[in-house]
Amino acid sequence: GSVVMVSGLHQLKMNCSRVFNLFCLYGNIEKVKFMKTIPGTALVEMGDEYAVERAVTHLNNVKLFGKRLNV
Repeated sequence: GSVVMVSGLHQLKMNCSRVFNLFCLYGNIEKVKFMKTIPGTALVEMGDEYAVERAVTHLNNVKLFGKRLNV
């Protein structure tokens, strides 16, 4: 699969389910993993590179829970 890194997530309000629901609009999700060493950052493994392109196009710089996502 293809992996996209998303940072700028609200640490208290975002969890794996919410990240999954946000990204599943753009393709199949294989795995969601939060990075413990970088708070507010997650890796999302998607089914193919086209899903990653769609997610980056639609979610980069989107404001969510008062924080701006960097995809």
